[in-house]
Amino acid sequence: MPDVTATSRPGWTWDFSLMAMTVALFASLGVQSLAGTVYVWWAYRSVPAFEQVGYARFVEVMNAVAAPQVVVLVLVMGLCVPKRLFAKGALLGVSAAMLAIGAVVWAASGNLSAGLTAYLALASLIQVAVVAMTVAGTRGPSYLTEGRVAKAGSGLLHLGFVLFTLVVAGLQDSVWMLPVFGVATVLSVVGSAMAFYAGALAGRLRSRR
Repeated sequence: MPDVTATSRPGWTWDFSLMAMTVALFASLGVQSLAGTVYVWWAYRSVPAFEQVGYARFVEVMNAVAAPQVVVLVLVMGLCVPKRLFAKGALLGVSAAMLAIGAVVWAASGNLSAGLTAYLALASLIQVAVVAMTVAGTRGPSYLTEGRVAKAGSGLLHLGFVLFTLVVAGLQDSVWMLPVFGVATVLSVVGSAMAFYAGALAGRLRSRR
């Protein structure tokens, strides 16, 4: 997910395009979830024996509608990660390599979920490196924000989103689902606090020194 604390730039730049696509996809999935919830609430009260005769079909339709949105969201979020670490030329190569590896795993396993998992696992590793370099003060990672606290928070928030998407895309039947989901939740909460309250946190750190 693009830098949530970044200021906007005029025009459809790479960063702005990724941000707009990510927001649109999350909004679309949110609208679908809300509509599905309202429909189920109505169906349980209006359709006789809905749970036995209609719920399975409802789930199939919801999954069919959500699947392409989730796939595109996974790809967009994966592309957001390497742009922090690589220049534009190398970025294209790294992004293409991640897509190719995911496609190879998909073709070899015959399972789209496995391909998405491989793709997101690579994105997670890159994001871990980004966060580590940011905390260490290395000048490699690229951010639009200023201040190490805000940058580290943004990096943790991105990592949390990537791990959460990994849970949805590839860990539904894994024993690692709950542990990874828990880590993603903690990273998202801590990252949000650091990104949005960077000034106050940085002030407290300076006062303690």
